[in-house]
Order: sequence, then C-alpha cells, then structure tokens
Amino acid sequence: MNVRLTLTVLGTLLLVFLIACGAWGLSDLASRHSFDVRADYPGVRALDVDGGDGDVRIIAAPAGSSAVTVDERVTEGLTSPHSDAVLAAGGVLHLSASCSFVFSNSCGARYTIAVPPGVAIDAHSGGGDVDAQGISDLNVTLESGDGDVTATLDRAPMRLKASSGNGNVTLTVPDETYAVHASSGNGNVSDQTLRTDPRSPRSITASSGNGDVTIQAAGSG
Repeated sequence: MNVRLTLTVLGTLLLVFLIACGAWGLSDLASRHSFDVRADYPGVRALDVDGGDGDVRIIAAPAGSSAVTVDERVTEGLTSPHSDAVLAAGGVLHLSASCSFVFSNSCGARYTIAVPPGVAIDAHSGGGDVDAQGISDLNVTLESGDGDVTATLDRAPMRLKASSGNGNVTLTVPDETYAVHASSGNGNVSDQTLRTDPRSPRSITASSGNGDVTIQAAGSG
C-alpha cells in the first residue's frame, strides 16, 4: 500500500512538473524577441571571443578602419543572455555571451565582428558555427564544440589553428608553403592542394572529432 501511494505521489509530482515546464516554455516562446547591439573598440591588438552556444562570424573591417566593430544579435524571452565586453590592458578585447538557464529556447546571442589587419584572433563557440571570412590576420584560432568552422584568409597566416568537436573544418588560405597538421577522428582529411613543408615558419593545425577537415589553397577550387 505504501509503495502504491509513493508511486502515485511521484507520478503526480512528475505530471505537475511537466505541465509547469510546458507552460513556461510557451510563455518563453511568446515573449521571444531579438535586437541588435553595436559597439566600436579602437586600439585592439588581440580579440578573445567566447560565443557560448551562438554563432561567431569574423569579417574584415572596412579599408582605413582601425577599430574593431562588434555587432551582437541578442535574442531573449523570459531570460536574457549575459554579455560582457572588456578591453583589457595591452589592447586585448574579451567578448563573451552565455545563457545561464539551459532550458530556454529563446535565449541566445551571436556575433559579427569586423577586425582590421594585425589583430590576433581567438574565437570559440560551444555549439554554434565559427566563420572567418576575408581577414588578414597573422595569428588566428577558431574553435567550436559542435558547429562547423570555416575560414578564408586573404593573407597567409603565421599560425592558424582550427578545430571542431563534431563539425566540419574548412580552411582556404593563400598559396604559400605551410607546416600542416590535420586530423579527424571519423571524417575525411584533405590538403592535397597545399604546398607543405614541416620546416615552414607558417603553420596550420586543423582537427575534428567527427567531421571532415579540408584545407585548400586559394584559387585551387
């Protein structure tokens, strides 16, 4: 009898919990909206981005611009993402966005960041895509836990590191000679169009846990 009563109470509590979660989810969805935030940061020498689970896109700043421009697309419902932007000593710009309540489908942020040449880039996302297009920076690190990582560089980097836990990694670089280290746990690896030399001062390290890794010289496709 006690066992039956316990099971009944537990079942009732579970039902109440599921109903409450459903009601919260509907309210969260009904209140969902998005807005944009833009800010300029002069004097940046290095960029450090933690995009949480959102996408991170990095593009070249307009010609003549010396500032880093950050466009953040913020989505919120019953909860809002927590975003930080700190320009630290030495010109290091730290950007971060995260949602503390993991059950919300209406909380998130994604970045589009315009970067002038010469800024070291270190960009991460836990679940989103990381994309860098048309940049001319010598030291670049791009990482994603579950998303794709894509980069097209207009200037040959001295050091390029790109990795994804589960997504594809696709890199297009100027036709120079590189020391290349490329690997995938379960996908294909292709770097046949590159000129490689383990003694080159220019290095590319690319890896994926489950996706394909493709590194190609610009114009080879």
